[in-house]
Amino acid sequence: MPAPRRIARLSQLVLEIAAQAVQREVADPRLGFVTLTRVKLGKDLADATIYWSCLGTEAQKRTSARALEAATALVQSIVAKGLQTRTTPTLTFRYDGSIVNAGHLESVFEKIKHERGEPESPTPAATIDDATATGDAGAPAATTPPAETDEGADAGPAADSPAEPVFRRKKPRRAKPGDRP
Repeated sequence: MPAPRRIARLSQLVLEIAAQAVQREVADPRLGFVTLTRVKLGKDLADATIYWSCLGTEAQKRTSARALEAATALVQSIVAKGLQTRTTPTLTFRYDGSIVNAGHLESVFEKIKHERGEPESPTPAATIDDATATGDAGAPAATTPPAETDEGADAGPAADSPAEPVFRRKKPRRAKPGDRP
């Protein structure tokens, strides 16, 4: 039985190869906007379940599921070439409803906050706009003044000056036998 670290590494590799195969090689018009979300690889490396999600109606999800079902052999052969292992896991595509469930839970939490009279959380679009305005999610923009510290306390020169880049010196290379001076 392979180590858990190897299983995780192979799962990630299967996900990357399968995602590229679905995006570039599968030319099925029934395939909608599909995202491969995760791979669950069996402990014996014989089976791999690829979870996917899709934007759209239930009918579009069913159509995408049929298209992935039809493309399983093609994706499996591409994964086999990319993995270069002795055996290739048998691929199975399964719909991942966790994204839809997360959206439902978020709306339930917002409803509870509204009933309690708590302020509403910003919408995801507002969060993205805020991150764009600040330059980095959570980090202040370069144009904002530095935050004030305790009154009378000396914050030191590092708080008033912008962050200096750190340069590291390369270590000198050791001479090897046969190198010319």
